[in-house]
Amino acid sequence: MNDFDDNSPATPPKAHSRWLLWSSWLLGAASLAGVVALALHFSDAEVFARLLKQVEPAWFALAVLLQLLTYVLQGQIYRLVTKAGHASLPLAKAAKLGLLKLFFDQALPTYGLSGTLAVTAAFERLLIPRPVVIACLVISLLSYLFAYVLALGLALGIVIIEGHATELLVVAFALFTLGSLALALGIALLAGRHTHLSLWGLAERGWIKRSLATLNQADVALTRNPRLLAAATGLDLGIMLLDATTLWVLVLSMGVAAPWSGVFAGFMLASLLRSIGVTPGGLGIFEGAAVTALHWAGIAIPVALSATLLFRGLSFWAPMVPGVLVSRSALLMPRTGRTKPQRK
Repeated sequence: MNDFDDNSPATPPKAHSRWLLWSSWLLGAASLAGVVALALHFSDAEVFARLLKQVEPAWFALAVLLQLLTYVLQGQIYRLVTKAGHASLPLAKAAKLGLLKLFFDQALPTYGLSGTLAVTAAFERLLIPRPVVIACLVISLLSYLFAYVLALGLALGIVIIEGHATELLVVAFALFTLGSLALALGIALLAGRHTHLSLWGLAERGWIKRSLATLNQADVALTRNPRLLAAATGLDLGIMLLDATTLWVLVLSMGVAAPWSGVFAGFMLASLLRSIGVTPGGLGIFEGAAVTALHWAGIAIPVALSATLLFRGLSFWAPMVPGVLVSRSALLMPRTGRTKPQRK
């Protein structure tokens, strides 16, 4: 329902949001083109074409399988929480919810908020109780942050041992780690608890008020369950390891031997820059950082760029079409039917 009349300035904000969205995509496309152009400047275009043609099908099939497993693990996180909340969620539907969140997070650069909102709506259409839904999303976010900190710590150790660490890189890792832990702690403390931030005037801000109201609805018994959080963190860490291994397998598919540790560190560095970027899915930013980091690991620029582009094809571009289809079916399906959960 629109709260504005025909003479109100309701359209400009929407037009402004669309302009920001298209601008972010254009900026990402320009950044990606710049990365490719710069790589071609230091190498021969024929080398890239030859590398892409000699990709071994068996290795590429393994890379596809690894990416499919990431959706299974993401869905399993949702299933763990819903099962603890005495609600039923089949693995296939849980994996679709994981794909749904990935699609919205990549298509709309809102730092994960768009995917979270979309998954919330899809969960409610599955008739899962709202306290369980919010707890599921809270635990999913907390487990992601904790897993990210663990993976970043491992990657930083690898970079330091290999002698590629700079003061700027260490500071960036440290700040991001501290910020992630602070955010996780704040969410954990606020989830399922009525706060009194209005004393400082913080709750007067619309988005803060809505966020707190949502967090207050979380099932405290689930969000305060350490075993559940630990299991979800392990699954999220598995997703990151699968992504890094996918990139490593794509390097191997071109007949180039590379240390898994170096590829993993490069992947996490690129992921860090992607997380703080302003383009959808870190478009252009991730590619540039990944190529640079893989080159640090001793991988030639043509191989690094080819593997990175193939990885982004599997992890970023390929899910777009099924993401659209899943979003339509998940957000437009009726609220009644076989999807009704079984309550104990």
